[in-house]
Amino acid sequence: MLGAIIGDIVGSIYEFDNIKTKNFNLFTNEMFFTDDTVMTIAIADAIINGAKPENFILSMKKWGGDYIDKSYGASFINWLKSKNSEPYNSWGNGSAMRVSPCGWIAKLSEPFEEGLKLTEDLAKKSAEVTHNHPEGIKGAQATAAAIFFMRHGKSKNAIEEYKNKLKDYIQNKYKYDLNFTLNEIRPSYAFKFR
Repeated sequence: MLGAIIGDIVGSIYEFDNIKTKNFNLFTNEMFFTDDTVMTIAIADAIINGAKPENFILSMKKWGGDYIDKSYGASFINWLKSKNSEPYNSWGNGSAMRVSPCGWIAKLSEPFEEGLKLTEDLAKKSAEVTHNHPEGIKGAQATAAAIFFMRHGKSKNAIEEYKNKLKDYIQNKYKYDLNFTLNEIRPSYAFKFR
């Protein structure tokens, strides 16, 4: 969770003004937390309070209402302000941006497959509140699975092992192409909302 929140703050000034370099100040006075931090905390709160669908709805509406000025998307802000709690079929990346708490719930002492299932089930529940389109759910589950996988790497060799297992798992289960490096895509990448 801390990594997600730090990344949100560091990236806050670049969200609508992307940069194509790794050379930038890590923290400046202009940086701030955004809707992604607020919703990450809301997801953690929902899990602590029972992880039922209604916990996710109540927590997201509570935290979102308390921090209403944090640059939410138009559909999300309409959902947040509405008495209606039905999902709106989003397929954007918001469900993946807020999902990190789901990757931290399973105990490493549990059998790997059981922990992974718990992680992906929680990610699905957290996504379905608003992002009930299959792509929105898939993005949240893949992100939470990545967190769960990488928590198992305790040494350099183990990190490499789990990184390779994770890549195979994400490509096979979620059909994401991970056969490129950040350096390869950075020069031409632009976020596109479908």
